[in-house]
Amino acid sequence: MIFNIYYINFPKVYEIKMMLNNILLAGQTVEKDKSIEGEAYLKTKLGFNILDIFKLGEAEAGGNIKGSGSKKVLETFEIKTTKSVILDEVVKNCNKFNGFENVSEGQLIKIDDVKLTLENEAELRMVKFMNSGAMKDFVVPGTNGLDMNNLFNSMFKDYAYKIKGAIKNDENILIKIPLTFESEFESSYSVDDLFVGKVSIIGLYKGKIKIDDLKNSFQYFQELGQLQNTFQTTTAATNTDDSEIEESHYTTNEENQSFSFTSSGDGKEYYYIDLLAIIQNVNIK
Repeated sequence: MIFNIYYINFPKVYEIKMMLNNILLAGQTVEKDKSIEGEAYLKTKLGFNILDIFKLGEAEAGGNIKGSGSKKVLETFEIKTTKSVILDEVVKNCNKFNGFENVSEGQLIKIDDVKLTLENEAELRMVKFMNSGAMKDFVVPGTNGLDMNNLFNSMFKDYAYKIKGAIKNDENILIKIPLTFESEFESSYSVDDLFVGKVSIIGLYKGKIKIDDLKNSFQYFQELGQLQNTFQTTTAATNTDDSEIEESHYTTNEENQSFSFTSSGDGKEYYYIDLLAIIQNVNIK
């Protein structure tokens, strides 16, 4: 099988491959031997009388001739241990996928013809912007010199792409890819390349979950901030000195709500795949 790799979680793939077979071929030598041997016999018999050589049938001429030859050819091949070679053995050991009704939790599966879409695009674009260096050396007044760039870097360490996949039989899967801000994808691909055409997903089935079950630190602190703002607004409203006097200018509910970048959380359940790799099957002649 030939395939092109979009994404691979190499530490996970390598560990599974080592459990399947912990022998890696480093080199190979092929010997070819060619030999030729021949033998001929020629016997001579001469009489004591030199005149016998003139008599027909009375003399034999010949001798022993024997020869041999050999040739040895050594061919050395260098075996490249690439990510594709290691992943190929894992792919060969995947269970055949014909629908989740026959898949149990923990099974290694390969799902073909998956159409992917990005779930947390708005949130993701903001996270990339905030971690791109745009907030470098930015200090919030009243925070005693707290570097916001370092704060964001710590907050985004466990951030991930949340990706939905549509497969046959109207079934939907959910995967995530850790965001490293460097090179999450192979061969200079980007996350947008995953959404062109259909791909194959390799991973471990982990059961059914909702999108909001995929938590991260950024989402946690955002929800914590929203809760704190709500608490402060409620406290300020209940501590007015004169309840009979109302302010002529007031904010609407929409203005009190903070803008949220979190995932939609549509409430649906998805088949969650602990992702090992995303590949594109290559059809050759």
